[in-house]
Amino acid sequence: INNYSPTSTVLISTHLISDIEPILDEIVFLKDGKVVRQGNVDDIRYESGESIDQLFRHEFKA
Repeated sequence: INNYSPTSTVLISTHLISDIEPILDEIVFLKDGKVVRQGNVDDIRYESGESIDQLFRHEFKA
């Protein structure tokens, strides 16, 4: 990921959120083909008071 331009978009699909959370700018959570959470990672962390990994675990009961 270090070789890409800062303005590039990289789509990553994973259940291992804790492994990639430090590099995230934006997220989209899909459940049953529908968007259940989307937005800027810093805004979502601030609003929820939780990490993205914690939110993922709550949303998907992981």
